[in-house]
Amino acid sequence: MGPLDRAWSFEATLQDRCAERTAEFDFGTALFRSDLARVYDENFLRVERGFDQVSARQLVSDADRLQGAAALGHRKIIVPDEAAGRRLDPELAQRRFRRSVLLTMAYAGGTPAAPAHPVGEVEMAELRSSRLDAFVSDLHSQAARQIVAHLELLAGVVPTRGYAVMVDGKAASWCVLYEEGGIGQIDDVVTMGRYRRRGFARAVVLAALQASLESGNDMTFLVADDDDWPKNLYAEIGFEPVGRRYEFTRA
Repeated sequence: MGPLDRAWSFEATLQDRCAERTAEFDFGTALFRSDLARVYDENFLRVERGFDQVSARQLVSDADRLQGAAALGHRKIIVPDEAAGRRLDPELAQRRFRRSVLLTMAYAGGTPAAPAHPVGEVEMAELRSSRLDAFVSDLHSQAARQIVAHLELLAGVVPTRGYAVMVDGKAASWCVLYEEGGIGQIDDVVTMGRYRRRGFARAVVLAALQASLESGNDMTFLVADDDDWPKNLYAEIGFEPVGRRYEFTRA
């Protein structure tokens, strides 16, 4: 199994563990979490097969049928096959779906640089206040609380460690490391707005990467927005692209 397949299998396993229930459709699985209905990453359709045959029309029909029956206010479809996602993109755009291209990047090896700022290991409870502040700035408070609950749910289904730069006793920048089966995933890389452009994000990612390597994980990866600048930071640290997936959402 190649690095992209290993990374996606790791992510899909965590998705399954977090799901409250699932439903099969012709081309994959729909996952649901009724207590986190506003979290798109807990309520979505995951295409798993038939990448060459699946049509946008069929996916939209399945999303409307399954997510509509669950009274969800959004639609989300994940296509973990780059060619299929690229093919489906124009027609889904005509149906008012917004596209995100997510880039999976795996660490290429070698000894990473030392963090330029002090980074401490933190419990998830120590991140709660900063996470809420970060998400409330962009979202309604109820949605922000659900996203924080989603992240804490994730931390409960897989061994998780948090790393943060603390300022005045509160996390100013942080990330988490999920670990299992020789794989480490660095996720939830966030820096509070007033602390950006100081190198804090680089520091916490380097600390998590070092921890993953010290744990003996033979693969450490992260997922970045292919249309945003953080992927350049991760490349500077030593992460290399291994593949892309397409995610389509409609509010």
